[in-house]
Parts: sequence; structure tokens; C-alpha cells
Amino acid sequence: MAHIAIFLMPERGHFLPALGMIAELVRRGHRVSVPATARFAAAVAECGATAIPCTSTLPDDLPGSLLDTARLALAEAESALPQLEGTFRDDPPDFVVWDIAAWCGGVIAHRLEVPNALLEVLLTSNEHWSLGTELVPPSTFDPAVIRLFTRLHAFIGSSLPEFVAGAHRRIALFPREFQPHGDTFGEHVTFAGPCLTGREFQGTWEPPADRPVVLATTGTQVCADAARGMPWHLVTKGKVLSPSLNVETHDEVPQLAVLRRASVFVTRGGMGGVMEALHHGVPMIVIPHMADQRLNGQRVEELGLGVLLDTVTVEGVRSLVGQLSSDSAISARVKDMQRMIHRAGGSTAAADVVEEELAR
Repeated sequence: MAHIAIFLMPERGHFLPALGMIAELVRRGHRVSVPATARFAAAVAECGATAIPCTSTLPDDLPGSLLDTARLALAEAESALPQLEGTFRDDPPDFVVWDIAAWCGGVIAHRLEVPNALLEVLLTSNEHWSLGTELVPPSTFDPAVIRLFTRLHAFIGSSLPEFVAGAHRRIALFPREFQPHGDTFGEHVTFAGPCLTGREFQGTWEPPADRPVVLATTGTQVCADAARGMPWHLVTKGKVLSPSLNVETHDEVPQLAVLRRASVFVTRGGMGGVMEALHHGVPMIVIPHMADQRLNGQRVEELGLGVLLDTVTVEGVRSLVGQLSSDSAISARVKDMQRMIHRAGGSTAAADVVEEELAR
């Protein structure tokens, strides 16, 4: 039995997609430690892992600007390191998995000289396609960007590419077919696809008996207005004013349970939600808030798995729900991607990478 430490940015789009991998490693008999804020402690416990208490500096919602988000991620790592380094020095792991936005985990792995793997919850990069170049073209670099990377260099002790290269393997939580230029990535990147598991901590959900279901986790008021008088049942996350009888509102949606019955998903386009939808064979309306979500939405549209929207309107939602739920060509492409995701291996493939590295 090995001791495995898994470091995740304490934000739902980074934390929830890794739960299946955590549960699978525990199922295989490993002791898994996961730093977690109070918000995610129950999720870690449900997987059978040990939650290492820590506090977070992150706001409830991340900003739309990549630069602002990167600043917050660095501040989070600077805050987390003194909280966690002593714990893992006293109880050192045999292996570390760290999320690309949880730089603290990479630093601890380096300082303890522990082998480690990088967890990719964003589209990944190589010499043929770069997430950084897509989001921040080199010609747009300005003093604020330079200051950020100077501060990051001081924290991690090297350039970011050198630091990332210190992880011998990468585990991407999406299939190779979703990655731009996916066929150019070598065997050091395992495209495992989404690592899903049960989420009892989110509660249960019962579908309506007689209506198709639409799930909306963004643009909820417009979607609720669009649902009025329509022959579908809308499940939303967030407050809705004067909802009609076919609108169901939640503070926290049991998303996997709803997606099992959904016909369409209206989402911001975070990788976790996109993969959960495709795992369940659900086409999407993507309304991005952040730059990486826009890239995911563009990929969804390029692959014919849904539609990317900049502006959401009542008429647009009604039209697209009808189109996406009835278009046989879109349905066929979504089903193809669903098969690719299931073939990628999910939690089993991700845990295999960790065990292969432990055996090196």
C-alpha cells in the first residue's frame, strides 16, 4: 500500500473531476491524502480518502480574466504551502499528483524529492498546440504578465515549463479526441477522460415522469423565462425569480444524476461539466465566463457537440433546446464522443498511471 498525496485547486471545476481517481486509488488499497477546505471535505471522505484541513484564499467565483485567475492561483499556492508542507514532511507520500493550478503540490513534491504526475483539467500543451499561446499570445505580454511570471518563478524555483516538465507523466481528464492536435501528444500524456464517481454529498434527485429534462447552470434566469410554456422540465442552479411550474431550482445541483436524464445542458463550459455531459451523451449550449471555457466551447462547436453562445436570449434558448434535442447528426456525434470517453478508461486509466509510476 502506497501513500499518495493529491493536490487540487479548491474550486469545484478542479476538485470534482478528480474524485473518481481518488476513489479508485483507495479501492485499490492505497492511502490517499487530499488537502481540502471545509467545502470539499465531505467529498474527499466519501471517496474514502483522508482530508487534510486547509483554508483557501480563493473567492466563491473565479474572475473571467486568465491573468486575474492566475494571480489568485499563485496567491492560493503561497498561502497553502506553509499550511501543508510540514504535514507532508512528517508523513511523506510515496507519490504526488498535482493539479496544474495547484502549484503548492508540485513544490512540495520537488522539495521532498517525491515522484509526481501532473493532473490536467484544462486543455494541455505541446509544441504543436499551446493553451498559453491560445489564451495569451506572446505579442500581448505586458508588464503585469511579466510581474506574475517573475513572482511565480520565485515561488516554484524555476521557469514554469521546466517546473511542469518535472512531472514525468500527465493525466488529462478528457479524451485525446477532444484535445486540439491530440494525435501529436506522446505516451507521457494519458488521456484518461473524466474520472466520475457517485456524489452522495450533493444529494439525490428524481426526474419528472412525463417531460424531457434541460439542465442549466448558467444563464438561469433567461433559461427559466425560456422554459415558461415549453414542453420540457428545466433544472437550474441558482436563484430564479417567479419560476413557472416546469422550473426546478437548486442551490447545489446533483449534476450527475440530472445529466443521466437530460436532453440538453446549458453550461459555462468548464472542462469538468463538458466531460460530464459528454460522458452521459448530452449536447450542450456553452455560454463561457472564462477564457478557457471559451476554448472548450469552441471545441464543442468544432466537433459538432453543441453550440457556443456569447449572448443568451429567451428566443435563442428555446430554439437551441429544440434543435439540439432533435438533431440526429448532433446526437450521433455526441454518441461517438461518449464512446471515445468510455474507451479512454476514466478512473481506472488514471489510477493505472499512478501505479505504473509507483512501480518504476
